Amino acid sequence: MSRLRSLQRIAAIIVKEYKHIWFDPGFFFLAVLAPAVLLTLLSYVFSFDVEQFNLAILNQDQSPRSFEYIRELTASGDIRIIELVQNYDEVLALLREGRVDGALVIPPGFAGRLEARESASVNLVVDASDAGTAFQVINSIQQRTQAYAAGLTGMARAPFEVRIRVWFNPNLNSQHSMIPGLMALVLILPSLAIALGLTRERESGTFESLATTPITGSEYLIGKLIVYISMGVIGTLPALGVAAFWFRVPFRGSVLLYLLLTADYLLATMGFCLLVTRFIASQRTATSIVMLALFIPSFFLTGLILPVDKSSLISRAIAFALPATHFIVISRGIALKALSLSDLWYEALVLFGMGLSAVIVSIFLFTKKLN
Repeated sequence: MSRLRSLQRIAAIIVKEYKHIWFDPGFFFLAVLAPAVLLTLLSYVFSFDVEQFNLAILNQDQSPRSFEYIRELTASGDIRIIELVQNYDEVLALLREGRVDGALVIPPGFAGRLEARESASVNLVVDASDAGTAFQVINSIQQRTQAYAAGLTGMARAPFEVRIRVWFNPNLNSQHSMIPGLMALVLILPSLAIALGLTRERESGTFESLATTPITGSEYLIGKLIVYISMGVIGTLPALGVAAFWFRVPFRGSVLLYLLLTADYLLATMGFCLLVTRFIASQRTATSIVMLALFIPSFFLTGLILPVDKSSLISRAIAFALPATHFIVISRGIALKALSLSDLWYEALVLFGMGLSAVIVSIFLFTKKLN
């Protein structure tokens, strides 16, 4: 009987919150429409390049000349060889997993053709789901290859060609990689809405009235989460519509999986907002904290514009702590690579762990406040 009453109280909170959002144009816009509007604005702003990337090598020649060529490519240190593969299947697997930005394939007979001054070519396969990195990979490999060919001893600029093959974003359109990444930022707005909703109830005195009712802290917060996560998922649909139909971004994966993992991401960001609002009572302060802790760092520290600096432990720790880091991988992976849940389980699990931990701590602190 007590469990039934608890469910009834949660349902009452849900109905109350839906009515509040529906009849408040500002909250409805923030929770449902703002992601699509902000995505439209930001998509016209951002394009980028990078200076460091990871490369896989498929060396089918295994000659001293081929190893010399590889050493020339990596001499400056900004091209990192992280994997030596044996076949094209391994290349594609690494690209799908996002472990490398490109793969260089040196075909059999490479050294022989070069020594005979015949046309020598290598194949470069790039992951263009991140168009900025793909451009940098292509330009860097081409320039260094030309420099290597020009410096060959006893050869007057031997014919040398880099043949490019682009995966996941054939036209190297920067918006096609940026817009799925920007989804992580615009979906912070529904989380801001729940923070503003909680703090507004404190400012208006509604919170004190709720504290005198039989509603428990867990019922109150769970009801809030259900409403705002559902509204955030609904708000994802017009944002995806803008991406697909206005900007012509291809969507190759499962929409249902995307919405499911969006709910997972919203749980993480909203869990953070629940935790923050236990210590503040001002809408203005809540807005500032959410923007400073989630929105602004997500532009620069999550791999959206530049790859995460994996050589720095601090950079890696900060990136890991930001939910947007993990959702950017999910969003680009589903939209451009058609990845499945089995490919994205790690990111999904991290987000779920973040959200669940924050919600549990929030419920504990909320209960203490009511008592």
